[in-house]
Amino acid sequence: MLKKLKKLGISFLTSLMVVTGIGQGFINADQTLPQLDLEAKSAIAVDAKTGQIIYAKDDKQTYPVASMSKLLTAYILLQAIHKGEITWETRVTPTATEVDISNNTELTNVPLQEGHSYTIRQLYQAMLVGSANAATMLIGNAISGTQTKFIDKMRETAKSLGITDAKIYSANGLTAKYLGDEIYPNTDENAENEFSVRDMAIISQKLIKEYPEILETTKLTKIDFNDNGEITTVNNTNELLQDDSNLEVDGLKTGTSDAAGYCFASTTNKDGHRIITVIAGAKDNDARFDQTKNLLNYIYNNYDYLAISTNQALRQDIKVKYGKQSSISTIIGNDLSLWVPKNTRAKALQIKLTPKSSKIEAPIKQGETVGDYQITIAGNLGFIDGSTDLKTKALAANSVEGINILIKWWQMLSDAI
Repeated sequence: MLKKLKKLGISFLTSLMVVTGIGQGFINADQTLPQLDLEAKSAIAVDAKTGQIIYAKDDKQTYPVASMSKLLTAYILLQAIHKGEITWETRVTPTATEVDISNNTELTNVPLQEGHSYTIRQLYQAMLVGSANAATMLIGNAISGTQTKFIDKMRETAKSLGITDAKIYSANGLTAKYLGDEIYPNTDENAENEFSVRDMAIISQKLIKEYPEILETTKLTKIDFNDNGEITTVNNTNELLQDDSNLEVDGLKTGTSDAAGYCFASTTNKDGHRIITVIAGAKDNDARFDQTKNLLNYIYNNYDYLAISTNQALRQDIKVKYGKQSSISTIIGNDLSLWVPKNTRAKALQIKLTPKSSKIEAPIKQGETVGDYQITIAGNLGFIDGSTDLKTKALAANSVEGINILIKWWQMLSDAI
């Protein structure tokens, strides 16, 4: 598969090299993709590295997401650990309310006992593997002191990630009526956390990029929760971890409630390229996993991964003033990648080169930034950060010496007349 992708890149780049001149160049592609209408309220698939949206269905509409909310709690916890504000061995004691919640058989939990203390590592594993609700609340207490203060922190963190449409009332995604006296002030008892699948993709991408160690936990099929020698075996709610479809899913989190239906944020690293998918509002437990598999298979069957390596020349030149040559070739400043429809031929990529100023003057050193590239795929769905294209610096492919100072003055005088 990797050889095939490499060939695709070479083929594409051969086509790219025929594009010349400042402005826009086009590669031809008339590929029509088959339609995929997933059986879920909303869904999204994105590239974990770039945030490119590969598939979207009602991806901006907010819906209850239940325990997928725990991914935001996990992000805040890992952030606090990396900042040294808390450690994996920090111990926390549950409140009476949290003990009651942990023993509510209607909810997913590991049982906690009054007066016992638990490490953050234990609670973190129970939260991500077993979707333990009380353990999640206990993490919030450890970070912020109270549930109310932690919800405030969740709201602030969501906004810092560019998420402005979410409704957040709990650390774990439970309906507010289950939270007892730890309900957020002035919250309706039927309120639940609401996010769009795009929001959940943003959180998932941030987790994987900034704290990739989370996957070492989300890939566990089970854990043994040790409470002073009393062992509770906790099975992972993500059934695709043991699926035989070779999709290589290793995360992230399920979510289930009457209002949310069956939800699932997944990630898979296949052939070295990681994809994030989010399904919201599937009809039952099997459906959320089946729809995730349908989405992943749709991508692998209909798309290829195009990689453009650093220093690749795109054959677009920039005019140079007062140099021993009148123009300079450019190369891209960093690796770029896009998912493109298989057998893409016409108008697939739109490449725009913008000089950094109206006058690029010699001397110019090889590798110097002389402009910016914007690369867009025709019909693309954009990126989860709101951008519509990939951006990279355009670097000088070679050096250009300046002309003799007397000749330069003469040319400057001629330009001024």
